[in-house]
Amino acid sequence: MYPPEDSQPLQGALIGDAIEHKLMPGFPMRIEEVEPCETGPGRDEPHSQYQITDPEGNTDWLCAYDVVRA
Repeated sequence: MYPPEDSQPLQGALIGDAIEHKLMPGFPMRIEEVEPCETGPGRDEPHSQYQITDPEGNTDWLCAYDVVRA
């Protein structure tokens, strides 16, 4: 099951910080916005989501449970 049950959300990341998706290590992206993310099964702790633009210019939102600091 993804995320792993022992997974913890990234805490304290700010706009401008570099993060990587856990499934794509070595592919750093900069945070452009931070907003609250929805909670749900396996993700019941309050956490954030981060708007990023990857090196190819694609913009997306990533959940704090899915990323680590780069």
